[in-house]
Amino acid sequence: MSRTYSLVRRAGLLTRISAPALAAGFALAANPALAQSDDVDPDVIIVTAQLREQNVQDVPLSITAVSGDLLEARSQTTLTDITAQMPNLLLQKNPAGQGNSVRVFIRGVGQSDQSPSVEPGVGTYIDDIYYGTVLGSAFDLTDIERIEVLRGPQGTLSGMNTLGGAIKIYSRKPEGSGGYVEASLGNLGRIDVKASADFTVVPDAVYARFTGVTRNRDGHVTRYDYGCLNPDDFDVISGALPSIASGGDCELGEMGNQQMYAVRGSLRIAPEGSPLEINVMGDYTKDTSETQASVLIASGESVTVGRAAGYVDRSGLSIPYQGVAYDDRFVTYGPYRRADAVLNDPYASYANFYDPGVMYSAIGAPPGPPSGYIAGEPLGPFIAPSAAGAEAWGVSATIDLELSDNLALKSITGYRHMFSETGSDNDHSPVVFIMDDSDYTHEQFSQELRLNAVLLEDKLDLVVGGFYYDASTRYNARIHTPFSGFCPADTPCFSFINDDTADLQSYAGFANVAFAVTDRLTLEGGIRVTHEKKEYLYNRLNPDGNGDYLPLSNPGNPLTGFVGVYEETITDYRAVASYNITDDAMVYAQFSTGFKGGGVAPRPYVYQQIRPFGAEKLKAYEVGFKTDLLDRALRLNGSIFHMEYEGYQGTPTTCLGLDDQPLPVTGGGIPGLCGQYLNIGDAKVRGFELETTIRPAAGLQIDGAMSLTDFEFTSINYPTTAIIVGANRPGIGEFKWSAGIQYEALLGDNIGSLTPRIDVNYTPGYCGNFDCDPNVDVDSYTLVNARLTYRSPDEDWSISLEAMNLFDKFYFLNKFATFYVNGQPGRPREVAVTVRRRF
Repeated sequence: MSRTYSLVRRAGLLTRISAPALAAGFALAANPALAQSDDVDPDVIIVTAQLREQNVQDVPLSITAVSGDLLEARSQTTLTDITAQMPNLLLQKNPAGQGNSVRVFIRGVGQSDQSPSVEPGVGTYIDDIYYGTVLGSAFDLTDIERIEVLRGPQGTLSGMNTLGGAIKIYSRKPEGSGGYVEASLGNLGRIDVKASADFTVVPDAVYARFTGVTRNRDGHVTRYDYGCLNPDDFDVISGALPSIASGGDCELGEMGNQQMYAVRGSLRIAPEGSPLEINVMGDYTKDTSETQASVLIASGESVTVGRAAGYVDRSGLSIPYQGVAYDDRFVTYGPYRRADAVLNDPYASYANFYDPGVMYSAIGAPPGPPSGYIAGEPLGPFIAPSAAGAEAWGVSATIDLELSDNLALKSITGYRHMFSETGSDNDHSPVVFIMDDSDYTHEQFSQELRLNAVLLEDKLDLVVGGFYYDASTRYNARIHTPFSGFCPADTPCFSFINDDTADLQSYAGFANVAFAVTDRLTLEGGIRVTHEKKEYLYNRLNPDGNGDYLPLSNPGNPLTGFVGVYEETITDYRAVASYNITDDAMVYAQFSTGFKGGGVAPRPYVYQQIRPFGAEKLKAYEVGFKTDLLDRALRLNGSIFHMEYEGYQGTPTTCLGLDDQPLPVTGGGIPGLCGQYLNIGDAKVRGFELETTIRPAAGLQIDGAMSLTDFEFTSINYPTTAIIVGANRPGIGEFKWSAGIQYEALLGDNIGSLTPRIDVNYTPGYCGNFDCDPNVDVDSYTLVNARLTYRSPDEDWSISLEAMNLFDKFYFLNKFATFYVNGQPGRPREVAVTVRRRF
């Protein structure tokens, strides 16, 4: 028996698993995670969701775990890929304009805003280190042992911002030998190379592992120069719309590509027979990808009224800029495209990231728009980068110390740093309305201590601990929306430097206990007390960085230098009862709470709009079952939940003062110009999850999942809100399902094996706003992926042919709307060949 497993077992980190279950358990294809010891049946699924190692079938909560092997079998390379098969999980990149960030929701609860003022609603952990921002979090899935997705609030287990649930990523640890080299080649310019080496430094004591990866693929949206493709346009002839393309193909670039490389090193110090094990890890990632793929769906104004089916009259929404109308000639596909347009391409955009016109520095302004102030001198053109990259690194150390046969101490220390430069031309035209060049810098330090104990003759498992987290995020951006307020519509002026810093400190103490009342009945409970404080410093500077940007910060509106403060202490609870009906069937009932921390107004226009908002809180009731049936040829797990959502964080339509009364028009109370977040309403969320794996014959495996999220607002806290009681939350779908099948065909002792696999997943559509405006509604879509893998007899060689989006389905991941509408199209069909050599 290995020393690590012996320590875990004696210290009570491994919940009691019956001998029959160990002997006959098998890996659920939707939930496979490899055990950590040769002494444990390799088909038993071991997770650490409750801060101790357990068979996933004994964990009384809704959890899905995916092994690194299954991630590869499904051709999943980044964290956003796992959403396809996960019940009630929405995980995808944000639209262009929100940086290199993701939107993550579990059971309809989460966060998409990249502002450091707003906390994530789903906690993400890398080797038990909390990652405190949605920026730069579309992690590469190279050399991953497993991913655990915990659904529902995990307030006493994972702590930080686990309102909707938690996503936990675990890297492979050094074992002393082995490695691989792998290369992939595919269409859309795909070239991926990765390699890993595992070796022994000191026999029976010190082991190391190094892994590197580079991924490259073309973007699937092409940027074209409008003037080059449309030389006969009267605005091009007049020079109002310049042509800037240098090549004859009129292409300016692409969006949605991938260019990255990453390295990871780990060192495991585990002397044979010693009570001490130390795991040290470090990683570095460099991503130079361009802006997320996005296209224009509907412009500010269209001149083709009545020509397109379902057309909405958008006249009067044009923005005059040097006499150029922002109309439907810039739409390249769909019902708002002109019939005689040069382009008819769903993967095309006229975004040029360039403002050639007149921009003015601010000299002075009345208290609010509309303003008739006299503009200053021109500042010249503005060029935004087409970028959504990141540079990130981190180090961590986990120390496990066996104090006695029934006591173990764990220390988890981590530091991470991330820098991201992003840019967008969000109006997708040569007419400038929204552009930005944003830099984000995030650094964090965390320390967690846990003491695990087994008492009362192995009937009581106890975990007590403490957690500390300190993070600082700087948001330094050139915001360029020249026609937004503070000046007449034909006078561009709204362009400035936003240089904000958010500092967050969090302390927590927690305890979780499980008591085996009988051999079959177990009662568990937990408590966590958390104190958080966030300070947010505002700066609004002129475009050249010198002096305050006066419309947003002047002696009467002192935004620059203003510090907003949020502080709160919150207590979370958990109570669970689980009962093993048989060795292969368990039922449970759970009550749990969680929260997402509050903050202060992220985008105030005047200092009166700065006020703190409180944490979102959730109370969840869940019942579920976990079964292995038909002599373990069928695994079926399910849960039903009801959650009470308190203090939903959102932007009011008109800002409120500290007295909760609408601000006056002269003090930040202009409808539609509110930069606050408030706890504007409450909701209830109900639904279910169901997962299964069927193994009807040797080598044949069928897995599937389905889920439902029913989100309904039940009350509003302030009258100045867009919330509609009884309505669903915009941006969240309801019913979701997936299914996969694979068969390993043994071709002979000297030939090898051939494994075809097909995955089908259905993603629900959703309303983009409370009015279910068809322009921003996202349709449901069904995707099919396929993979065929040959393995040599010794499995040292393998070659795979994969096809993602096999039937080339066109779909939108999300849409964004102001007076215009743009959307993020999913990637078209991609085909690749992968060759791997193990050693």
